[in-house]
Amino acid sequence: MFTAALFASAAALPAQAQAPSASAHGVNTAQGGMTAGELVGRTVTGRGGVVLGEVERVTLRRDGSPAQVLVRPKGPRPGGPRSLSYASLRVDGAGLSTPLTLAEFNAMPVIDADTK
Repeated sequence: MFTAALFASAAALPAQAQAPSASAHGVNTAQGGMTAGELVGRTVTGRGGVVLGEVERVTLRRDGSPAQVLVRPKGPRPGGPRSLSYASLRVDGAGLSTPLTLAEFNAMPVIDADTK
């Protein structure tokens, strides 16, 4: 009896519209996302607004949508680009942002951008 009442009360709740999941389709899906050409050259900032680097290359899925971005570090940080998930990025003005800190970004493995 309790289960039936609980089910009836849950069914009576109004359905809420949900925004599309950014994790399924990438940068601000509700705004239509971005193409690979629009991503290359954009500045990527981390937590606190610190500049992490610039998008150097975009890796595409089979359907042509962006999957990963290679971010070349800015400043005196050594090494090559780091790979970030396209789904983790958000449009932030003219650039992109990620919830990573500078220390987390620097600790990521360097990607050999010359290999395919």
